[in-house]
Amino acid sequence: MKTVYTSYEEIDKELEIRKLEREISFRKLSKNADDISQFFTPANFIKGGLLTLGSNLSHSKEIKTFVLSTLMNFMINKFIKRK
Repeated sequence: MKTVYTSYEEIDKELEIRKLEREISFRKLSKNADDISQFFTPANFIKGGLLTLGSNLSHSKEIKTFVLSTLMNFMINKFIKRK
């Protein structure tokens, strides 16, 4: 349905409203882009990876056993080579 304007003031008012809506949308888009770029920083990737690794380590008995046995082998080898 087409809008019928009765004066130039109505047209100017509608154009101003559309301009402000466009500006608001652009600022929201810009903020979202900034948020996304902050999410994909190397520090966040490393942090996310370490959190995932920590979570997996705390919930997996096999991984705990592997890490513990590897550390024990390393310590024993260090101790034997020392003497």
